[in-house]
Formats: sequence, C-alpha cells, structure tokens
Amino acid sequence: MTSSLLTRSSWRFFTRHPWQLWLTLLSIALGTAVILAVDLANQSAGQSFRQSVNVLSGTMTHEITAVRGTIPDDFYRQLRVEWGYRDAAPVVETTRERDGVAYTLLGIDPFAAPLQQAAGMKVSSEEARRLLNEPGAMLEVRAGLLVTDIATAQGATPGLTRIELTLSDAQAAALQARLPPSLKLDSFASRQQVFAQMTQAFSTNLLAMSLLAMLVGAFLVYNTMTFSVLQRRSGFAIARMVGVTGGQLFRHLLLEAVVLGVVGSACGVVLGVLLGQGLLVLVTQTISDLYVSVRATDLLLTPALLLKSVGITLLAVLVATLAPALEAARVSPVQVQRQSTLEQAGQRAGAGLALLGVLLMLASGGLIAYSGKQLVLGFVGLFLLIVGYGLVVPLVLRFALRGLQRVRVLQASLLWRMAVRGVQASLSRTSLAIIALTVAVSATVGVSIMIGSFRTSVSDWLEMTLSSDLYVSATSEEASRVDGALNPAWLARVQALPGVKALSTGRTARLTVEDFPMPVLVLQPSTHSGRGFAFLEGDAAAIWQRFLAGEGLLVSEPFAYHQGKRRGDTVQVTSELAGKVRLPVLGVFRDYSATQGMVVLPRPLYERYWADRGISSIGIQVAEGADVAVIKRQLQAWAGELQQAGQPLVVRSNRDIREFSLQVFDRTFVITNVLRVLVIMVAFVGVFSALMALFLEKGREFAILRATGFTPPQLQRLVMGQAALIGLLAGLLSLPLGWLMSVVLIEIINQRSFGWTMQTHVFALVPLQAMALAMVAALLASLYPVRRIGQASVREGLDGR
Repeated sequence: MTSSLLTRSSWRFFTRHPWQLWLTLLSIALGTAVILAVDLANQSAGQSFRQSVNVLSGTMTHEITAVRGTIPDDFYRQLRVEWGYRDAAPVVETTRERDGVAYTLLGIDPFAAPLQQAAGMKVSSEEARRLLNEPGAMLEVRAGLLVTDIATAQGATPGLTRIELTLSDAQAAALQARLPPSLKLDSFASRQQVFAQMTQAFSTNLLAMSLLAMLVGAFLVYNTMTFSVLQRRSGFAIARMVGVTGGQLFRHLLLEAVVLGVVGSACGVVLGVLLGQGLLVLVTQTISDLYVSVRATDLLLTPALLLKSVGITLLAVLVATLAPALEAARVSPVQVQRQSTLEQAGQRAGAGLALLGVLLMLASGGLIAYSGKQLVLGFVGLFLLIVGYGLVVPLVLRFALRGLQRVRVLQASLLWRMAVRGVQASLSRTSLAIIALTVAVSATVGVSIMIGSFRTSVSDWLEMTLSSDLYVSATSEEASRVDGALNPAWLARVQALPGVKALSTGRTARLTVEDFPMPVLVLQPSTHSGRGFAFLEGDAAAIWQRFLAGEGLLVSEPFAYHQGKRRGDTVQVTSELAGKVRLPVLGVFRDYSATQGMVVLPRPLYERYWADRGISSIGIQVAEGADVAVIKRQLQAWAGELQQAGQPLVVRSNRDIREFSLQVFDRTFVITNVLRVLVIMVAFVGVFSALMALFLEKGREFAILRATGFTPPQLQRLVMGQAALIGLLAGLLSLPLGWLMSVVLIEIINQRSFGWTMQTHVFALVPLQAMALAMVAALLASLYPVRRIGQASVREGLDGR
C-alpha cells in the first residue's frame, strides 16, 4: 500500500510539473548521448581501419612487402614452390581512373586465393568466370574498389605489391629468418595493434570530454532530485505521518531515479546515434590528418557500447540521488515541513564538504605527480581536481554573498539586495546550478588556453622549421602528409633553375625502429637546414656538425618520451642491407608533426644501410632578389609534366604550408569544440532548471510582493538580477579552475598523450569570453521563468498554486 501511495504521489508530481520531468530527462539524455556518440565514433573509425586491413586478407594472417619498391615475381615462385608455403596469395595494388573516377585496382591470382576471400565479399560464379576468361576484365566489388587478374594490374611493370599468407606463429618466425633484408614480414594483427596504439591517446581524450559532460550532468541530476524532494516535502511529511518509513521513502526515491535514468538513457541512445554520425566524420578526418587514412561512413552500434553508456548514466544518476534521498529519509515529518531545514543542513555541511574538497585537490596533485606516464591516472587526477573544487564552491559562495551584501555602492539598490538575499536563501539549490555552470565554463577556459598555447607553439615551430622558401612534395591523397616519391627528373630540373640559391632534399619512409613502425625523414640538408631544428639539450652547433658527418640520427621529442631515449643513447633500426643495426642518438629536437615520434637520418648514413635513392620532397631557398612567385609558377608548370601516375604532388611556399598546417590543426580540434559546446548545453539546462524551480518555490513570495506594490516588470528584473548574479559568480569561479585545468592539460595530459611539451600562453580574451559565456547562459536560461512570472496571477500565487 505504501509503495502504491508513493508511486501515485510521484506520478502526480511529475504530471503537474512536466517541465521538470523533461529537463531531468534531457540532462540525463545529453550525458548518455555524448558518451555513446564518442564511443560510436571511435569504435566505428577503428572498425573501418580493421575492415580496410581485411579487405583482401580474409583468413590470411601475414603479408610480405618490400622495404623499397615491389617484390620480384620470381620470389613468389620460390616462396610457394621451393619453400613450400602453399597458403600464399600475390597481390598487386595500384590506382586506375575509369569514367573520370579514381579507383583502387587490385590484381589477384584467383587460383591462389579464392576470389570471394580476396575481395572480402561474395562474388557470383558468373563474375568469377568473366574475370578468368575475359582478358582485361575488371569487377567493381565495392565502392571505389576494382578487382582484376595480376597480369592486367601489372601492365608493363613487373613486381608484386605484397604476398599474403596464412601462418602460425612458428611458421612466421621461421619465414622471417629466411627472408632477405629487402623484404619484411608483418602480421595483420600487428598492423591493427599499431593503429590502436597510435590513436589510443586521441580516443582517451575524447572519452574524457564525454565523461566531463556526464559529470556536469550528474550535478544537474543531483540538483533536480534535490528540487523535487524539496517541492514534495509536504507530501512526504503526510506520507511519513500515515506510516511510510524513512527506508521505504529512500528506496522509492532510488527507484524513481532508476526509472528516470532508464527513460533518459533510452532517449540519449537515439540522440547519441544521431550525434555519433556527425562526430564520426570529425574523428575520421582527424585520424586521417594525424595518423593514417581512414574512411568510415557506417556506425558500429554494439550491445557492449549501449550497456557501457547506459550503465555509466545509471550509476551517475544513482550516485547523484543518494544525498537527497538520504536527506528525505532521515528528516522527521515536522522538519520536512520546514523550508529552512535543507538550508540549515547545507550550512552545517558546508565546512565539511569544503575540507573534503581540499583533500581531494591535494590527492589530485599527489596522484598526478606520482603516476609516471599513465594517461588514465592523469585524467583521474584531473577529475578529482574538478570534483574537489566543486565541493569547495558552496562555502566560497556563502562568504562571497555575505561580502556582496556589505558593498555600500550596491546597498543603495533594493532589487540588488533582494537578488543577493534570494540567491543566498536558496543556496542549497542554486549552488548546484552554479557548480555545474562553473565546471562547464572552466572546461572552456582550460581547453581554450590549451588549444591557444598549442596553436601558438605550432605556429612558432613552423616558422622555425620551414627554412626554405618553396617546397615540392609528394603527398598522401589528402595532401596532409608528405608521402611517396618524386620523379627523379625533378632534382636536375630544380638545380638548373635560375634564382635558386640552395637545395635540400628529404625522403619520407616508414621504417621499423625499436620494433615499431616509425616515420623517418632522410635529410640531405643545405646550408640553411640547421636552423629548422630546436634541440632540447646540448650544443646545437656540435650536434648539427655530427649529423652532417653521418655519425648518427636525430629523434623527435615524442619519440624520446615514448621510448625513454636521451641524447647519447642508441636505437635499433631494421635496415634493408644489414638487418638490425644500432645507431647513436645525436640529439632530441622539438617536433609537432608526429604524435608517435619520428627519426631523422642523414642521407649518407641512410644510403649505407638502404639501397633506396628516391626523394619525397625538395626544399628550395631562393636567391636574394629573385622573384619567388615566378619560380613557383615554373615549378607548378613542371608538376603536370613530371607527376607520376597515382602519386599526388604539390608545390607550396613556406607560407602555404604554414596556413595549411594550421588549417589541419584547427580541423583537429573541431571535435573538441563540439564536445565543449555540448558540456555548456548540459550546464545551460541545469541553470534553466534551477531558475524554474526557484520560481515555483517562491511563487507565494512573489505573489506577496505583487500584493504589496511590486509590478510585474520589477519582479522580472529581480529574477533576471538573480540569474545575472548566478552567471557572474559562475564566471568568476570558473577562472581559477580553468587555469588549473589548463596547467594539467598542457603540462601533464598533453605530454602523456602525445609526448611533446609546449609553453603556456595566456590570452586576455579568454577570461572575458568566460565571463560573457556564463552571463549569457544564465540570462538566456532566465527568459522563460521571467516570462512566466510576468503572466502569473497574484491570487493563484497566494493560494500556492
């Protein structure tokens, strides 16, 4: 009976206050949606990469590729016939344009690998016969992918792109020992593992932003449940008087929270799928810009992702409901009817919560200091800092509001004094909205300082690194990375070009360094190239002279951080001509181009261990008085003539590269800005909910003011004044927390994620933007309550309706 009584009571409350129900569900749904959307985007991008790895692999486990160029056709016969590796399939991969559309063309041997397996999908027997019987036949087995026989794919150019095999671990080890240095054996599983390692930090950062949204949402759920308990105090008092125990009331409120959490999570799942589709585009673009090309269009929605997002949401809702449920269960019926009970309890708990908050912030500092390179523990420390700061806020607010009441200039305004006292009298409710808005705005402050500092550091680094005036580069399809090889005729053409003072060449390769695939730049420097390196320690001139002499290699700061290397150490590099060799580290230089790190080899040292003589880029320093624009136009005119089939190339000035690089940088942080906006939206809902609840709670008080002569516009200005005060306090409180967050993000999270360091740059507009954002959010949230107050009836207000 008591259960039925409490259920009907909850039903009546939420049907009479639908806005509160919808705001509660919205805050829960937003938290679920952000977590699910980020997980969907990360998982779907990873799945897209795994599918691209398995397009041709099927049941194959390993592949043989050439360190440079292609695999000789004769080696495939030796591998299959003489060495006895029968489960082997040759593949030729190239590009082909058909009807004005660029396709990936795969040449296979259907007798060695069934066509269905090779294409990664089902192909009809009629299509298979056509491929086998019609010379030059090509099948479009999926969008952008053509399959043909090897002879057609090779044309007049012999050689294989790769040989795919099915091997056990023992067979793979035996084959690795027999391979010549010019060939290498990789497993498809290791390629996927490399991708996971490269993108792990990026995915963790996105997940942290989504959990921040859930943290703000948890504050709001606590706020909402506290409001609902407060508004139903009379009903709870009557229920307690007729026999409902505190335990029954506690369990009912938890059950109510679970129901709200389930319904809100269900709505969040729908919203998360829609949001995830948009985030997927941003995530794949960022991964393609920073790591490897990924094309993902379909979301991978699995039961595990649903359970994770819904589970985190329900846990946050239950934890947020514990305090108001315990409060309602412990208070006696007489106390429940007193409006001041919750405020008195809040005042008594304020000092204790503040002490706990200080302890959490100290624990945060200790955890960050002693957690080594652990990125997850760094984020845990950051969240402890945020929660600890939030617990200190109520006590700070109490002292701040008391101080505002004593400001003589402000005491002259009756509305201002009433606004301050109104916020202070309801601090147990308004403080949660202020905390939520503070956390959201502080995230904006911290991330803005971090992104601004990062962008300034990258801009300064580009200014120093791009020491040539013009660059001719072979690039990836997106033109975001130097990749591939230039036509050998380029070098002679550029050397004979009038107005050229000096040249430097670079060869971009991906070599196995410390048993991990690593981007490597092979540099043939010119007289000005040394200015492009900022060494973190040691005599820069001495390091550069040793590098020119070919005594060793240079490593980037991220490589040194992740691999634990310093100047004077050695690194193991797998070479083409001599197998594994150990080379000394001459210096560690600042670099923001590769998150996993990179290695720079001098050309003489590279040619000692590799037979490759190709170049990927040419840096051109223009002679004094020469026209850079004229030389650039000449290079662009040659580009059409010297461009190799299937190899994109660009001719750019150092200014073009700087602008393009900063565009890629800005594109990388678009998703961070989107998540930041979502956090602000969650906080906005909280402020709106707080003001609506205060309006309902103070309806009788507002009616009395109207009856004693206050006009509706005066009441509206009073409520807007309270909203502005909430925004002002949240904005001011967000600045210290935002600065602390930026320190952790720059000094700890960034280095543990990517391995590089940067200088902190504080921008004058950031605190002004934070204050404006908090004020605007609070004032916008007050518009609807202000409108309701203007339309409210004095009679209904005095009756408590």
